[in-house]
Amino acid sequence: MSVPRKEKHSYIGPNLFFLRKQKGNTLEQMADLLFLKGKSSYKAYEEGRSLPDIHKLMKLASYFDTSLEELVYQDIENLKASKKTEDTKLFEIGKVPLAAAAGYARSFGDLGYIRELETIKIPFQPYGIARAFDIEGDSMEPEIPDGATVVGIKISPSEIKDNKAYIIVTVNGLQCKNISIDEDEKIIYLISKNQKYRMKHIEKSDVMEIWEVWRILQN
Repeated sequence: MSVPRKEKHSYIGPNLFFLRKQKGNTLEQMADLLFLKGKSSYKAYEEGRSLPDIHKLMKLASYFDTSLEELVYQDIENLKASKKTEDTKLFEIGKVPLAAAAGYARSFGDLGYIRELETIKIPFQPYGIARAFDIEGDSMEPEIPDGATVVGIKISPSEIKDNKAYIIVTVNGLQCKNISIDEDEKIIYLISKNQKYRMKHIEKSDVMEIWEVWRILQN
């Protein structure tokens, strides 16, 4: 007595719908890709009322950059979500909150003080020494909104580039500004994105630490 082979569940319909939406294509575009009569023919594939032949399946698998096996038998939406969760790795960095900003300017070189700072976890790996800073005020809006947290990468003053955003640490505290440098006079000009604020300047020798703004985290 032969035992019938159990058929695998097909995910063709929901996979085609998910992959089309992910790619941002319309039904008309997909119908044109497969030389179908109209969008209703492709919609029938997504709704499981009709099945594409093997040649169309192979073309779709190639177009969506997936294997034929995955396209037919895997729940691709949940598969991608699961893989994304597995791949996400968090990196812990120190954070300077608003309440600690003044203390940080005085104790930036105190390792004991630095270890006492709160930490946050971010889903991307810094390429150097990183620290997070809370931003208060609208001087860098719309690029950096009031209340945002920025992740800075520590650099030396010689690595400063014009018209980029930095966290500048001086004896007077922390500032987040764009920068322009006058090398002859050794002056750093601090430029706000918000045009209602006037440009300021400091001596290059007054800079104790500088952090290039690398990521902007919305709170």
